[in-house]
Amino acid sequence: MANKQLFQILLFAIFFGTNIPYCFSQKRNLDYLPVISNRQDFDDLKGKPLSENYNGIECIKVVYEIATKKIFYIESVKYKWHYLFTSKILNDFDELEHYNIINYGQNHNRKYILATFNYNINTKNYFLQFAPPDDISEELISTLVNKISETFYKKNNFKILINTSTLIKRKKELEKKFEIVTSGELYKNQNYQPIFCGKTNGILTFLDADSINQYKDYSNCILIINGNSNNIPICKGILTNEFQTPLSHICLLTANRKTPSAFLKNCYLSDSLRKYKGKPVEMQTSKSKVSITPIKEITNTLKSKTSIAIKYDTSYKHISYLKSLSFKNTKSFGAKTCNLAELQKLERLNGTIKTPANALAIPFYFYHKHILNNGIDSLINKMLSEYTIKHNDSLLNIQLKKIRKKITNSKLDTNLLNQITKLCIKNFGKHKVRFRSSSNCEDGNNFNGAGLYTSKTGIANDSNKTYEKAIKKVWASLWSLRAFKERSYFNIDQTKLLMGVLIHKAIDIELVNGVAITKNLYRDYEAGFVINMQKGEEEIVAPKKSIISEQVISYMNIGSEFYDNSRSADWISYSSLSKNNSLLTTEELFELTKQLENIKRHFYELYKIWPKKEYKEFGMDVEFKLIEQTDKKRQFIIKQARPYLN
Repeated sequence: MANKQLFQILLFAIFFGTNIPYCFSQKRNLDYLPVISNRQDFDDLKGKPLSENYNGIECIKVVYEIATKKIFYIESVKYKWHYLFTSKILNDFDELEHYNIINYGQNHNRKYILATFNYNINTKNYFLQFAPPDDISEELISTLVNKISETFYKKNNFKILINTSTLIKRKKELEKKFEIVTSGELYKNQNYQPIFCGKTNGILTFLDADSINQYKDYSNCILIINGNSNNIPICKGILTNEFQTPLSHICLLTANRKTPSAFLKNCYLSDSLRKYKGKPVEMQTSKSKVSITPIKEITNTLKSKTSIAIKYDTSYKHISYLKSLSFKNTKSFGAKTCNLAELQKLERLNGTIKTPANALAIPFYFYHKHILNNGIDSLINKMLSEYTIKHNDSLLNIQLKKIRKKITNSKLDTNLLNQITKLCIKNFGKHKVRFRSSSNCEDGNNFNGAGLYTSKTGIANDSNKTYEKAIKKVWASLWSLRAFKERSYFNIDQTKLLMGVLIHKAIDIELVNGVAITKNLYRDYEAGFVINMQKGEEEIVAPKKSIISEQVISYMNIGSEFYDNSRSADWISYSSLSKNNSLLTTEELFELTKQLENIKRHFYELYKIWPKKEYKEFGMDVEFKLIEQTDKKRQFIIKQARPYLN
């Protein structure tokens, strides 16, 4: 029982506080103040915010004791969560489990109104925030608002944050009575966002995202990029003027590479930065700011990565349905294929998820055979040998083009093509068929490879989009310049590369496309799933300028005792294409979260590569689609799952 209570306390502590020191002015030895008389009072109490969803937020925790009608503005570094304060200062000795039950809902035994009172550095405004699982009544909100108005020096100069599932469903009623601020407004008003924190130095270089030259060497540059791009070159550091979701291409790549990076509003046009254009500078990104200072010369170069071993097996010679494969077949088919095979196994076991039906896979054997039979291996070996000696990117690019051309121009094995054609027509008819990369160097536990390789569409009886062309273009994408450079940066042995192909019916119409991470990216030890989604087929990883995707943290039945049987969610932003409404219903979000939880549990047992990683720390990167079936019912399709490495 004692251990259970300790776990619950720690869990609560993680949600409502942190052990990371916060910069604040502690001029008085305070436990709390009953009144905030001036800005200095606020500064003396402020601590780290409830969650790190937004940058530039300062906060103090607030307790309102219902019986005595007293308010306590808590010293929020000393008391990292409300429970500690009420137990120590108010002598409330409720067990945490019972404390949570009675103080986070419409309970007649409720003792306290618990909240955080925040200051937005970007907008210079204050706002009141409630915890996601708190099913607080309008009456209690009014009680707290009135008390703060009496005891806060700016009187009514604050708003209510409408960001939780409880408050969102009451939004129309609440905005009639209170001044409100939405999560979308907070999101848009951010001026800075850390992506990967660290220090680096290099030549300050300004680039438009559309003009990035993949053939140019940027390895000694700190890039200030205007816009978003899927082609992010290897470099020393990055600033972007486009705000990023945690699952964007820039975020994933720079975190994988450990490249200091951040979003800084208007950085591309900044005169204070442009004066250093083409000059050596030092850049440091932290959680709260970025600093760029001139230096005399570059003092370090990019460090080589620890080599990554590549495994493969070319003895498997059969085109296979995924239902006959498992995680154990990864060395023959690639992780992407075998992870989808495991998702199908999960689908058969409990029926909670849906995957592309009748999916097929071409093993490495056929790529390997194509390379050997057409003399392409000699081209690859020559390229690798000469690049090792000369490191000439212009020559490298020419040689890679030759390799890709040879792969696509060489005739596909007749038996393979006949088998594929027969199976595709049998399973997919005249529908478009998707041919996806599944190499032995992507979707693994040490190298993501996201976005490096090509997927192609094949259509029966279409001479421009034949199955043969699609297969060979997927194979050839293994040798793109961008893929080669990324693998080289991670010190991957490129003599052992192989490409398999994953095949399934193409999804024609997507109502919603999304990516989810089955861990909380904003607080490592707090339960929660981060879900990014966008309307239709609009890009998430590299969105068009000024287009914002929906981002929500879901806490709905995710194996946490604190959120058990709770349908709690915290919206960080809404899609700019959905008029500030969620792309999913509450029921759909709940259903998706259940599916994600099942996926996480399944793969946690498979990936014993992290034997010491706690369940909450383990994450899967899951791609999903929401489609409309012929009966007009909406259904999720789980397209992909891979370990989240960051």
